Amino acid sequence: MKIMKFFKNQVKNVLWKFWMFRGIKSLKKPDSYMDKIRCAVNETIYNKLSLEEKDRINGIEQIRKKFTQNPTPVDITDFGAGNPDSKRSDDEMLKGITHSTTYGAICLGSKPSLWALLLFKLIKEFQPQTALELGTCIGISAAYQATSQKMNGKGTLITMEGAESIARLAEKNIASLHLDNVKVVCGRFGDTLPKVLKENQTIDYVFIDGHHDENATVDYYEMLLPHLSPRALLVFDDISWSEGMKRAWKKISCDEKILLSVDLTMLGICVMK
Repeated sequence: MKIMKFFKNQVKNVLWKFWMFRGIKSLKKPDSYMDKIRCAVNETIYNKLSLEEKDRINGIEQIRKKFTQNPTPVDITDFGAGNPDSKRSDDEMLKGITHSTTYGAICLGSKPSLWALLLFKLIKEFQPQTALELGTCIGISAAYQATSQKMNGKGTLITMEGAESIARLAEKNIASLHLDNVKVVCGRFGDTLPKVLKENQTIDYVFIDGHHDENATVDYYEMLLPHLSPRALLVFDDISWSEGMKRAWKKISCDEKILLSVDLTMLGICVMK
């Protein structure tokens, strides 16, 4: 069973690296921002890590390993789109769907290590002062991004989570890694994002990994626009997750306010004008 799981993971990583490689092949013109994205992707594909980076990332992955098989039950309220076949109405997403699950099942929703490493490398290259994440889960991707900021010697991360039980768990996991540059905000994005943006007038980097609804994704993008710094970096997760998310990515990536966009099949990366 373990051998089969290992084999499946290896196949996934090969496919994901192919998506990354194909994506950066589209970056033809010489440009400093393209070069930064290209460098981040290449270092991810070839797993180029310093000894310090390896040590810090191992610490994060130990938390993932600890929770993957954790059968502890927990009730959560999900304000997102569920899965690609859920077809939840706007009213259902507004009210949220409460259900019982386990820490292990929740952990499976965290960004896989390869994609989390790409976020780490993008932070390293673009060096944002104020970073924002929509969708904390148990804090794995937040830890990768905040750790990269720590190693840059500057920057804070605001990470937002809809379910209170998960937000509290993420806070504990982040604190265990001694990351004091992270603030976890709990609540529906539609309720909490306006306040976060008001308190942080200039955002340099955003990772949108929550809700997974076409209209909501476009709405969050439009809410962010007045608060983004010049050449801000936006990363959208699961851009091929559903037909709705594909449409949202197409609309955003073609917007005239975008300087350049890169489609990595799972993630979409944009640099603002």
